[in-house]
Amino acid sequence: MTLTRNLFLFLIGLFLIASPSIASTNEASNLKGAVCVIRSGEKVVMVNEILTKKLALPAGTILQGEDPAVAAQRETWEETGLVVSIVGELGRTDEAIIYDCVSDSDIVAFQFNNHFDGNELPVWFAPHYGVEIASAMLIDPGVVPPEAYRFPEQLEWLIDSLPNATDQSVIYVGNLVEAAPAINKIELDWMVEIQNAVHRLPSDMSFSIEQLIFSGGFLANPLVLLVVLPLLYWKFGKQFAYKAFFAVTVTSLLALVAQQGFAHPRPHVYIPAVELTQSYGYSLPSLSVAIWLCVGTLVLNATNRLSINQWSVALVLIVAWMSFSRFYSGAAFLLDSISGALLGGLCAWHMIRLDAKRDVDLVQLLSSKSVWLSLVVLCAVLTFFWPIPAFTYWLAITITVSALVATLRLDQSKASGLAIAIAALLTIGLDLALDNWVVTLSHSGLLSLIAETVRYPIMILLFVMIIRINSKFRR
Repeated sequence: MTLTRNLFLFLIGLFLIASPSIASTNEASNLKGAVCVIRSGEKVVMVNEILTKKLALPAGTILQGEDPAVAAQRETWEETGLVVSIVGELGRTDEAIIYDCVSDSDIVAFQFNNHFDGNELPVWFAPHYGVEIASAMLIDPGVVPPEAYRFPEQLEWLIDSLPNATDQSVIYVGNLVEAAPAINKIELDWMVEIQNAVHRLPSDMSFSIEQLIFSGGFLANPLVLLVVLPLLYWKFGKQFAYKAFFAVTVTSLLALVAQQGFAHPRPHVYIPAVELTQSYGYSLPSLSVAIWLCVGTLVLNATNRLSINQWSVALVLIVAWMSFSRFYSGAAFLLDSISGALLGGLCAWHMIRLDAKRDVDLVQLLSSKSVWLSLVVLCAVLTFFWPIPAFTYWLAITITVSALVATLRLDQSKASGLAIAIAALLTIGLDLALDNWVVTLSHSGLLSLIAETVRYPIMILLFVMIIRINSKFRR
């Protein structure tokens, strides 16, 4: 993935003060991109991009010295898993060449129409699934809303030019359950039976039950952390909030590494019809469950309630509610949540055990420059070997926190509840504003990646700035 690696080099350059620029364009011409049009009847293969959140044809940057046709074949394989041959050119833009491409093997698509009214392709084995691409599908470009397409000004050209592309047949299948591991086949059966049972209920009751179930999935939204961490700061103070943030960082990195290692697809890749809420990428172990159980266990320990009591039962019920929501909506298997709970529990246990040692000052240790520098190096290595956006985001976050650690005051001072509330609200507002800003950058994958990468560092800096200003005036 060239975008993430280029941004990775840029971030490392910032951290090390200077780094040489890397050319990624085709110097022999003005061409920068290569595109593939793969046609079947009135439909064409499109990908749903993670960074831009838009539909687009399989395409990408031409590497230095690379033949544009080879670039189109490479990008198509990376994004869709299809090996294609170039038939000829369909057209050109100022910076890209558009090829007529034909798959060397049968195209397999699901009969089920997704929310775009397209037929999804099984692409979980594609190199960039979960990295750049959330899904791929066969879709009639005439039904694609211009606002959903990455280059809306080219959509009319695509519709008019599609008859000039080579037509090829498609094999439609109902599901690919047989491709799933044995234990997941059992869970897929449960998933289908539970969804059918809910849908057979009277419409009002079915709607209410589904909304209740879906509400548990909201806990997996990163936006929740923008509320939870300030609450922990207000309730337990700066030092505990710092430990909680460190725990979130380490747990997230471990979960992401495990996900890339296991490469375990989500349920809906086997049966698209079970996908009731959108999700993508790998899901073993569940990152959200790991974070909730880790932070929740640390809170129970801080309040001397780490035993079998109403509070620990409440934490288990919250995690179970979120896990069932993800399972019911086709976003994760129960096995994913169980493994996530084990990971989160282990991370919390290690932090609690370390904190209990008399010769270890945990806050002093976790706030040391060497620890955060080690995390920066770790994120850099992970980003290089697994160039997924998530590792790039964490690289930017750890660089930001490393800079803040240099001026961290390890005292018991607390900001006022009003200041914390204001900081949290402004941070959430900034997050929503950044959502709208990122949409305007969808024409450029690199700009979209940069915008997403600076999102959390900017919010961290805003929150810390408000808290520090308030603490200064309270002293």
